[in-house]
Amino acid sequence: MRFLLDAEQREFARSLDGLLSSAGTPAAVRAWASGDPAPGRALWTRLGEAGLFAPAVPEQYGGFGLMPVELTVAFTELGRYAVPGPLAETVAAAALLDRLGGVATGRLPGIAAGTTVASLQVASFGPYALDADAADA
Repeated sequence: MRFLLDAEQREFARSLDGLLSSAGTPAAVRAWASGDPAPGRALWTRLGEAGLFAPAVPEQYGGFGLMPVELTVAFTELGRYAVPGPLAETVAAAALLDRLGGVATGRLPGIAAGTTVASLQVASFGPYALDADAADA
C-alpha cells in the first residue's frame, strides 16, 4: 500500500510551513521555555485561525470532524518547527470532551478556533499537567 497526500493536504502543509517560518517560532519557543507563554499563545491563536485544531473537533462544535490525516500533516509541521505548548494534549482533550458530552462539550468550539488551550493530568503519572499554567482548561 502506498500512502500519498492529496493536493489539499499538501497545500495545508505548505500553508502551515509558510505561517510557521514567518511567525518568529524560535523566539516563541525560547520564551515558552523561560516561563513566558505569551508569544507561544499568540502563535497558537494564529494556528487556530489557520484551522489547525479544527480537524480534531466534530462539526457541530465548529470543527471539521475527525480528520486524522490532516492532523498528522499538521503535527508533522508543528514538530518540524518545535512549536511549544500542549498541542497533543489539546487534540486529545477534544476527543475526550466529545465523548463525555453534556457540559464538557462547551470547550470544543474554543479548541476548534484555537482560543482554548487544554492540558491533561493523568493521575497514574502524578498530580501535574503539562503546561497547566498556560492552559485554559
